[in-house]
Amino acid sequence: MKWFLVLLALGLPAKAAEIDMNIQTCQDWLDAGEDEQDLMTAWLRGYVAGRASSGLYDLSATRADSARLKGYCQHHLTNGLLSAAGQLKK
Repeated sequence: MKWFLVLLALGLPAKAAEIDMNIQTCQDWLDAGEDEQDLMTAWLRGYVAGRASSGLYDLSATRADSARLKGYCQHHLTNGLLSAAGQLKK
């Protein structure tokens, strides 16, 4: 878990010391750079897994999840990103 937090911190832009995922929208995610989108998707996958009481994380599915999330968010710009995270379970 510590290595993930270190990677997350290193990957964020200097101006964004933290991101409040409770207020992020699909539009915010779409406006982010690819690296930041990947980090947010990884966080969302962990969030979804935690809600399902699962400790499994499939690294190979991250790109597919990003594509699925992008398709959803393009049609639901004002939806919260945590709500959109439900798209990652499918």
